[in-house]
Amino acid sequence: MRLRVLVLALGALALVGAAAPERLLLTGVPPLGPSWIARPDGGRDPAGCGPEAARLLLLYWDRRYGYRLVEDLDGAIAELHRRMGTITVTWEGIPQGLTWPWAFAPGLHGYIAARYGDATVGSFSGTLPAAFARSVELLLKGLPHVILFDWEGKGGILPTHYALVVGYDRSAGRRQLVLNPGWGYDFQLLDLADPAVAPVTLYWIEEIGDPPDGRPGRPSPRPVGAGMWERDEAGSLVLRPVLRLHFDPRSTVRWPPASRLLPLVPGAEDIVLALWDAP
Repeated sequence: MRLRVLVLALGALALVGAAAPERLLLTGVPPLGPSWIARPDGGRDPAGCGPEAARLLLLYWDRRYGYRLVEDLDGAIAELHRRMGTITVTWEGIPQGLTWPWAFAPGLHGYIAARYGDATVGSFSGTLPAAFARSVELLLKGLPHVILFDWEGKGGILPTHYALVVGYDRSAGRRQLVLNPGWGYDFQLLDLADPAVAPVTLYWIEEIGDPPDGRPGRPSPRPVGAGMWERDEAGSLVLRPVLRLHFDPRSTVRWPPASRLLPLVPGAEDIVLALWDAP
């Protein structure tokens, strides 16, 4: 199992080359969420950001590598919610799903292992600079991963939000990660140079059994990066992503077109490694 993931990771790294690009995006994760869990009494509970981020991670493995981890969107989020022991709490008058930090990795592991035998979920906790460095390392290997951090930046006892890391920006000394936050849109910036977001923990799939048939590229439930793909003068596909700001999601920035697009799945133009080289 480890051999398969290692081979996939080294393949992605070889595509990038020795020098890490200034910016990078792994596209292919659909803009889903937030989701709700139906109750027997006819009501509903928020699925929570932990199960949502885990489902997005599993969908990426399905689309890129040909797994069948998410056969049913609603069923997957309900099972992850149950395995992670997510509870409903009310915060500032809004019901929210709370997944305790110690329950996320066992819940994700149990979900995967039920389908592909044993699996290993890697994790990392450390300083913000160390977490950024580890995120860059994982992304250069083609591995999106979940980050747990303090969304509001209010210095609470526990971090408050899980999201999927799909990119980074290290240009001009920045330490920004690009997230799919699980709130129905593709990209949001998280500044790991801001101490308010600490503490942070990263989770990723480290070992997993082989997919059933090795045919990647399952259809996405929603378009990825809608409105961000363009054709240049030569007719080549380019990506000019729009990213929301962390503490002000209504505000956006737009990166320039990617320097290179490296396809990851034949026939799926929206599953690519997008790179921005230094000028």
